[in-house]
Amino acid sequence: MKNILLFFTILSVLFGEAKFSPVLILSYLSEGSDFQTSNNEIKFFGAGLKVVYTTDNFNISAKFVNHRLYGSSSRYSLHNFNSNQGLSWGQDPTKSGESFDFDFANLDIRYKFSNGELFYGKMNPQWGSGQSKLILSDKSPSFPLFGFNWSVNDKVSMEYFHGEIKSGIKDNIYAEYFIDDLGVNRSFNVNRNIAAHKFQLKLNDKFKIIGSETVIYGVRGVDIHYLIPFIPFWSLQHYLGDTDNIQMAGEFIYSPNTQLRLYGTVYMDEWAPDKTFDKDNRNWFSYQGGIEYNNLVSKRDKLIFEYTWTDNRVYHHRFSINDYYSHDYPLGFWAGPHAEELYISYNINFLHMDWMIKLSDAKRGKFINLENQYDSTIEDPSRYEGQIEEKLIVELLVKKPLYKDLYMTFGGSYVDWRNAGFDPTDSESQNLQDIQKASFNLSFNYNY
Repeated sequence: MKNILLFFTILSVLFGEAKFSPVLILSYLSEGSDFQTSNNEIKFFGAGLKVVYTTDNFNISAKFVNHRLYGSSSRYSLHNFNSNQGLSWGQDPTKSGESFDFDFANLDIRYKFSNGELFYGKMNPQWGSGQSKLILSDKSPSFPLFGFNWSVNDKVSMEYFHGEIKSGIKDNIYAEYFIDDLGVNRSFNVNRNIAAHKFQLKLNDKFKIIGSETVIYGVRGVDIHYLIPFIPFWSLQHYLGDTDNIQMAGEFIYSPNTQLRLYGTVYMDEWAPDKTFDKDNRNWFSYQGGIEYNNLVSKRDKLIFEYTWTDNRVYHHRFSINDYYSHDYPLGFWAGPHAEELYISYNINFLHMDWMIKLSDAKRGKFINLENQYDSTIEDPSRYEGQIEEKLIVELLVKKPLYKDLYMTFGGSYVDWRNAGFDPTDSESQNLQDIQKASFNLSFNYNY
């Protein structure tokens, strides 16, 4: 932290003024909302630092926050089946079994030029037109990356980045170097990387289409082939021996006026063009469609209606090192593969407060092993065969400004959760439960 403060202090002296602001969060959920299966209350607080530095060409923003949470000892279960961002780290210094500490650190450095920008840092790129992002979301913890945006002309633009993500696969080669004096082993992961590029074509003022590719590859450092932004990754991975995991997506956005926006996404994993319409194929598709309507009853309101559907086999690969995951969280749709969600929300600014009512009805099934997906006769398992998990959550939140960047958020949620505690990777019978509960939520945040 001292080195970071020194860095921004030097920038402030040499180039301009860096703005330092404290970050504070205090939150309370009376019944744990949909974060956990029990009715235990959850309380957490956090404190940190926000830094913003701006010149004519440079824009640097950073946020570092440390938290302590009471009411649970499992960082993963809190974000296992909800849209909140997952945690990369957590430990219980109190040894109580009912609390843990966690933190996050994000950095976004951008250099702007006449028709684009270069960027570098630790962040979550957001790709996809919907609320529940299908291509790249903020479900996984942020990760280090570099890349650029480029407006080729008034019609065409593109974005590219390359980053390193967390595989969660233990590297036994180096394990012996991470054993402390007490015999405790800290695991070192096998390397996993991601490269991505997308191209946007603006047909007119109302209609635009977007095409994107992402590739996951591991067990090697940065591959120079994927540092070439303008060649299809689909072709590059064939050139490299067909060992990497390629995803493609096509999007459309239609805005006939300033009030209405229609959008749709088709996401393809393991696409074989010659077998696209065959019964036996390896074409694994996911879909999303939505409607966004602004100024419905007020000049400051928004209605969103969205449906997302993912195939049983997307986000995974026959070589697990290439799974579309980081820290065991999917990089795309928060519910992962073999899942779907109906999402409805309404936002309005009323009485100088932001009101939001949200409904999310989601379900997911078991993980489908890919061992039999590459044979001459492809196994096509039935959807939602066996146990499934379903969660309906209805939430009302009101955000009220108190003073400058200090806000209070209060409201409540109702959760109807079937087969809570479901593990998609466990094929054996599980000890699951059906839960219905209501929770009161209250939080205060400053620059959070």
